[in-house]
Amino acid sequence: MSRILLAWELGTGFGHLGPFLGLAPRLLERGHELHVAAREIAGAAQALGDLPVMLHQAPLCLNTYGGLQEPPLNYSEILMRYGYLEPPMLGAMLKAWRSLMRAAGADLVIADHAPTALLAARGLGLPRAVIGSPFNVPPAVAPTPNMRPWAAVPQARLEHSDRRVLAAINSQLPAAECLSAIHGIFDHAAKFFSGVPELDPYGARDPADYLGLQALSTGHAVPQWPAGEGVPVFAYLHADYPHLERALQALAASGARVLVHVLGGGGGLVQRHAGPRLQFAPGLLDFRRVVRECALCVCHGNVGTTLGMLQGGRPVLILPKHLEHYLLGRALERIGTGRVVNPDDAAPDIAGALAAMLGDPAYGSSALAFAARHGAQSVGTMTDRAVARIEASVAQGAGSAT
Repeated sequence: MSRILLAWELGTGFGHLGPFLGLAPRLLERGHELHVAAREIAGAAQALGDLPVMLHQAPLCLNTYGGLQEPPLNYSEILMRYGYLEPPMLGAMLKAWRSLMRAAGADLVIADHAPTALLAARGLGLPRAVIGSPFNVPPAVAPTPNMRPWAAVPQARLEHSDRRVLAAINSQLPAAECLSAIHGIFDHAAKFFSGVPELDPYGARDPADYLGLQALSTGHAVPQWPAGEGVPVFAYLHADYPHLERALQALAASGARVLVHVLGGGGGLVQRHAGPRLQFAPGLLDFRRVVRECALCVCHGNVGTTLGMLQGGRPVLILPKHLEHYLLGRALERIGTGRVVNPDDAAPDIAGALAAMLGDPAYGSSALAFAARHGAQSVGTMTDRAVARIEASVAQGAGSAT
């Protein structure tokens, strides 16, 4: 039996727990003790449900840093916003993560967007793995690449940003542990990427590192679609999306039968937009059933929802909130399984994008073909392989410590 700690440090939403929860039941069956150090413990507690998992608050940087260039253009510039230009803060986070790992008796650390946890585990000599979106793990090149490939970015800026962050990291590490490049944060860590190589924003990496189109059922409520004619469309949106009203208006006028779940939404939205063609789901729905019954999904591009829809052969219209969402949407456009609206548009044409997808059966055909292409290897087989790699990492770490 081993003690495995999942570390979630950066980013928001249930999606950061999804890939780990796909592995957790199998790991528990095999007798491992699981700990989760989560950025958002309330959401984590809801996602974990009744699983016998220890829950901890993850060490976080709560400071806000001004004077940084916007938007961030590479991985280092993301880290700058979370204490990686303030050596004392970074040192404090490393100390807190190491204390947590010792208290949990961790034999292995699995990081989902948790670079500081990886550095702390490295210092303790613990075996490491990364899980989740490939967006969160830059490729092993220096400097870390431009995340906005459509924008002309001076190479000198990327190099300068890497040097600043690398200096802060190395100031908090013993000389023998210093990194030569930012991607060294992820060196010697097993990789478990959500999705498939075609969806990786940095380009395809080792095919063995991808978990495939895993999907989790996040609720139990039965979807109740509006009556009448029109294809069923499911929308999963967030109340803080700046174009939420525009999106709901477009959905209501689309001619489809629309079922919407708005995370964090209130009664005002229902009063303004509910009607015979658009209904609001009051809680989390049986996601697998939604996938089976809908013809199209509209969401922000959160990895769990998007991959689940693709697994079921359903096309996706992405209304991105973050860069990661937009890059995933561009990947869907390349393979013909979806569309994405530009997040920089002050008034995005959501109605036009929705009409284009509803009016073109090629999107559905491409999504079904994509699902068939990636369905040859079952999720269960991939899960078993991932668990075997995790157990091998723990055994290797134990062997090297003796």
